[in-house]
Amino acid sequence: MRVYSEPGKGSTFKMLLPCSDKAPTAGVSLTTETATKPDRGGTILVVDDEEIVRKVAQRSLEANGFDVVLAADGKEGLEKLAENGFDAVLLDLTMPRMDGVETFREMRRIAPDLKVLLMSGFNEQEAVSKFTGKGLASFIQKPFGPEDLLVKIRQILAG
Repeated sequence: MRVYSEPGKGSTFKMLLPCSDKAPTAGVSLTTETATKPDRGGTILVVDDEEIVRKVAQRSLEANGFDVVLAADGKEGLEKLAENGFDAVLLDLTMPRMDGVETFREMRRIAPDLKVLLMSGFNEQEAVSKFTGKGLASFIQKPFGPEDLLVKIRQILAG
């Protein structure tokens, strides 16, 4: 359980539960906001050192028409980027070998127009402050659900 609290602003409680390895019996349940599929899926690179995060993102995106390539850290992500073209990247901030800041900088050098969605367990203000003015497409707070991820991916691909 994570608790964030600021005097005069309130508190946020987040409970992290383990993900099941069982395949869902039905497709991802979508709200009306996410129910409309994009005109085309696209190819998304997911870069995160946590296997469970990679798998959840992959299942959510593939179930909704996206092709997904996975990388376990920044160095592997850069290798995959050099080999393939991607419509967007879902990038973790904190990873071993090469963190999200350094990985982002190198990705922008390789593909300046690449749309990068940063993800982190840190709050948004703290996480994105390192990317101000550098072309970060958006941010998603961990843990996130499939619907939240789809909304963010579709927003950055549309914009």
